[in-house]
Amino acid sequence: MGQRFFCKRLAVLMALSGLMTAKGWALVKFNEGRDQIFINASVAIAHDSNISSSQGGGGDFLTTSSFSIEYARRAGYIGVNASIAWNLGQFGSNTAQNFSNPSMNLELVKSSGRTTGSFTLSAARESRADTVINARTDSLTYDAGLNWKYPVIDRYSLSGNFNYGMTSYQNATPGIYNLTNYGASVDLFYVYTSERDLFTGYAIHFSDSAAGTQTIDHSLTAGISGRILPKINGTVRAGYEIRQDSASKQAYDSWTASSAVTWNMNKKATFTGTLSKAFSTTATNATIDSLSANLDLQYSLTGRWSVFTGIGGGENDFLNGPFSGRIDYYFTWDAGVNYNLNDHFKASLTYSYYQSWSNRASGNYSRDTITLNLSTRW
Repeated sequence: MGQRFFCKRLAVLMALSGLMTAKGWALVKFNEGRDQIFINASVAIAHDSNISSSQGGGGDFLTTSSFSIEYARRAGYIGVNASIAWNLGQFGSNTAQNFSNPSMNLELVKSSGRTTGSFTLSAARESRADTVINARTDSLTYDAGLNWKYPVIDRYSLSGNFNYGMTSYQNATPGIYNLTNYGASVDLFYVYTSERDLFTGYAIHFSDSAAGTQTIDHSLTAGISGRILPKINGTVRAGYEIRQDSASKQAYDSWTASSAVTWNMNKKATFTGTLSKAFSTTATNATIDSLSANLDLQYSLTGRWSVFTGIGGGENDFLNGPFSGRIDYYFTWDAGVNYNLNDHFKASLTYSYYQSWSNRASGNYSRDTITLNLSTRW
């Protein structure tokens, strides 16, 4: 298996080298340019000091190679975006954690007519360190969604979505459960000015765990979209959420938020801030109340060089399950540099740091990662 994996990774690296040097490779267009095919490839070399995101977790080197093909069609009533990708990872010492993860995405877009929207499908295999349960997991994820928007009269419009998701853990240890999610939402938008919309909405979300537990979330939110303040654009949403748990026969309630804003300070510097607060279900079938906030800065040095940095933090409050009463706090910081030679070659060097504090021993740990990434697109 290791030799076969190495051969696959070597083939991807050779393809990437060829793409960066061969002049004959180019974007494929046909049907008078209405159909396009893109090819993407990348290789990343990283050192991770704590590959399991847990107390006492060991470090390792990881080489990741990826290759994808994208198809885009802009003709007729429905636009199409589709992609197929493969992500290969090899650890230096912990070879049992090596992964070979395929993924696919399909989006059908209707952007004309009175009712607009999109239909999405995706499937992927994922290998990652779960910072909530402090262990590495391998999973298959399947998602589907239907998004729509309908103008009612003048300044009023309705938008919403129906969504479905399933996470199936592979070779999971006892206490790790598959999870199925589905839900729907609807928002009423009011055009307050030409640059700003006000909205209010309701969402319902169902979670069904293989442990035999079901939860139902109801949330009422309101917010503003577009120009929030001079030079600050984005969406700010906040409200109230209630979760009903069939196992504990309890109901939990709290404020909820989902916001992202951007401030273009000048032509070179851009700040991006995000805030999220919501109930969710962990792989161990526990309800947690999660809060996270991030602030990132992107600064352009020249047309090809840029630097970036960001800080963030949050809290995970375990409300039930095997870790009931556990509270985690975390802080994260990252910085790096980007190099953009042209449309066909980009490089980045990133350092990131993560520190977790918890009233449970397994949640007290630190993690730092340095990653060199090279990518090309045709």
